[in-house]
Amino acid sequence: MFKTLPTADFSAFAAPVQKLIDLNTATLAKSFELQQAAAKKQMAQSHASFKAVLEIKDAKGLTTFVTGQTEVAKSNLETLKADAQVAAASTKAYFAEVQTILAESKDVVAKAAQKVA
Repeated sequence: MFKTLPTADFSAFAAPVQKLIDLNTATLAKSFELQQAAAKKQMAQSHASFKAVLEIKDAKGLTTFVTGQTEVAKSNLETLKADAQVAAASTKAYFAEVQTILAESKDVVAKAAQKVA
């Protein structure tokens, strides 16, 4: 059965697969780095908030703390919005690159089929 298979150069098929592997690796690495940075920032904010709570001595201190936390929340919301826009653009670029790689691989398969025929 396999003796009737025409000989073909299958090395060309690996290039698109390698491109997808590289793209996925880079995308995941970037995603993990961003998540790690966000987690570190959140931990630092939590630590700062905890220290600020411990320093509350009176009503004025409580008011100052609550006002500060409101500002932190507003800032975090703006950061979240900006990060969501970056993530959406990044996702769009990722899928565009995947489509390009798949189109290239389709061409590779078509050329290989023509050579075999």
